[in-house]
Amino acid sequence: MGLSDLRNRVARIANEEGLNVTAIPGFWVFHSSCRSQKKPSVTKMVTFAAVLQGRKRVVFDDLALSYDAGSYLFVTGERRYLSSIGEATPQRPYLSLALQITPEEIADVMFALTDAGLRFDEGPVTGDPAFVARMTPEILGALTRMVQSLDDPISSGILAPLAKRELLVHLLRGPAGATLRRAAAVDDGRIRRALAYLDAHAKERITVDQVARHVSMSPSHFAHRFRDVVRMSPMQYLKHVRLRQARLLMLGEGLGAAEAGASVGYASPSHFARDFKGYFGAPPATYVQRFRLAS
Repeated sequence: MGLSDLRNRVARIANEEGLNVTAIPGFWVFHSSCRSQKKPSVTKMVTFAAVLQGRKRVVFDDLALSYDAGSYLFVTGERRYLSSIGEATPQRPYLSLALQITPEEIADVMFALTDAGLRFDEGPVTGDPAFVARMTPEILGALTRMVQSLDDPISSGILAPLAKRELLVHLLRGPAGATLRRAAAVDDGRIRRALAYLDAHAKERITVDQVARHVSMSPSHFAHRFRDVVRMSPMQYLKHVRLRQARLLMLGEGLGAAEAGASVGYASPSHFARDFKGYFGAPPATYVQRFRLAS
């Protein structure tokens, strides 16, 4: 498996101009037949994005990064930036993929590697919001298996998480491992307890003060430390948990958008629909329809 194989597979599923949502949560492919200039963009969490054909440039405040086919961009958390596509034509379109990664997923793989006997070196860590690196054959293989799982909707729910886990293993064991571990910051037990509390009580009315009391921290220090560790605010994280839970209710139990939104704590259906589209890349009804058509 190599870059050309992965590119060909993505080209087959990125059949719409722009962002293409897949059946795998937090996984998108992108197709552009023309260049673009300084488009405002935002990542909601730790994000891995790889260019398969063409070239892209991203600017985070005073940090500018360029990456092309065979390279990936790693963003350490919730960030705003400007992006420009530098190489793209109708005959040879720009193709890329993006994958969101939660702190819990990073922590889970880290613990598994530690249990297996791996001892992490500290390695170099910068305060930069993102970095660019070349994809290894192992990373290409994991991404190819993730995309390939979309060919079989019945087993994709099993195979895609395994491929994502494999990708994290290779990233954590590579030169960028220290930065990835810092993005998860799994060494802060109080924040891990706060994450677990938010996951368990997502459907309830929760305040930052309430969560801070649960982990024995002052509200101001908790909010600052939470953002430093998770790369988003506690309320932003809570919103993401609710949206993922609502997605499961719609796909697994057949609930409509309004009912699913209300079940996870949304008082306004329009507010839920807006947040859902911002997170998953498509309105609730469109997302569910695409998923069912794929299966």
